[in-house]
Amino acid sequence: MFPTAQIEMLKGSLISSPVKTSDGNYYSARMKICSVRAKNGALSDALGNVQVFIPAAAVEAFFPGKLYSKAVAETFSYACLWEAGGIYTVNGSFNKTQDKFYIESCINSYFPKTVAGRLDYIRALCRLQFKRLMFSWGIAGGLLLALLCGAKEYTSSEISLCFKNAGLSHILALSGMHLSMFSGIAVFFGNRIGRKKLTFIIRIIALVLFVWFAGFSPSLLRAFLCNLLLIIAALANVKKPDMLLILAFSFLCHTVISPQDLFNSGFILSYSALAGILLTNSFFNRLYSRFMPEYFAASLGSSTGAQIFTAPVSLKLFGSFAPTGIIATAFVSPVVTLFIYSGLLLIVLSLMFPLLAGPSGFFINLQYTVINYLVSFFSKGYIWRIN
Repeated sequence: MFPTAQIEMLKGSLISSPVKTSDGNYYSARMKICSVRAKNGALSDALGNVQVFIPAAAVEAFFPGKLYSKAVAETFSYACLWEAGGIYTVNGSFNKTQDKFYIESCINSYFPKTVAGRLDYIRALCRLQFKRLMFSWGIAGGLLLALLCGAKEYTSSEISLCFKNAGLSHILALSGMHLSMFSGIAVFFGNRIGRKKLTFIIRIIALVLFVWFAGFSPSLLRAFLCNLLLIIAALANVKKPDMLLILAFSFLCHTVISPQDLFNSGFILSYSALAGILLTNSFFNRLYSRFMPEYFAASLGSSTGAQIFTAPVSLKLFGSFAPTGIIATAFVSPVVTLFIYSGLLLIVLSLMFPLLAGPSGFFINLQYTVINYLVSFFSKGYIWRIN
């Protein structure tokens, strides 16, 4: 094996969908490499995962409203579809710390002609088509895109900053809230059929399809494992499963499945938030129930527990923490939930009846206006910072 400083070419498959970096110049993804080439031309087999950074112009070559054909022609021999499951041969170099590979050009790319490869290709095309529909809905479509498949290419930078300053970044991160919604939809239709076992099957299929389409981010993988364990507990007729045990077992499974997530901020914040909710929710729920309705007490109690446990992590990792998120979550989360549900309904209607795409975009933008107003209001609250 060659020293990483001498490697100029990688060949491997992407095992995660590219995510845009904060500076907007690159997309980050994990690549499972199978071979490398050194600067002296020597080839070698390889095994392992590497974090790669792909120029934004290359990833966005087929994105609606972001067609960088000239930029791609200057740096890449051809434009290709960058998605999980694809196999790529790329040139580039590692950074100074030798842990990140910056791609300069793509020599070849394809999706394997296997069942898994064809499914990955179908997923890539579906995600691209979904982006095109959301792009036609403007800034509201950009937010809905982020909430449904984790792609934030079209999310307004202004509202992203407002979510962050309001302590609501967790809403934009795919997590348990999103899976619970899809699970709830599956239960609704399953109950209409009237067969308990079939309801469980529909729930599992709905969860698998959602995470397959959205991609396994650390927070979404945690939510998926917890939901899967809860379904298994229900199948075993466990009336009241111990959620702390569920979370702990999920943590162990997660570290085995994806050990590289251990140092990911999303992984740490996701487990911290749920642990905070489970350990403190009953106390805060009783406290808030004394002077407010039960629904708001439960919502505010969960938000308080999550924020208390994630505050030290946020201060350590990001140097800031927004305590207004405790109250903001109770108000914004229900509105965002309605936004997602109505968005899903309008997507189905638009696909069935294309003439409804325009009116659907108008309606979804009305809801976006309400969300934008609420988030902007709470983003003006006090923020703790560490210099």
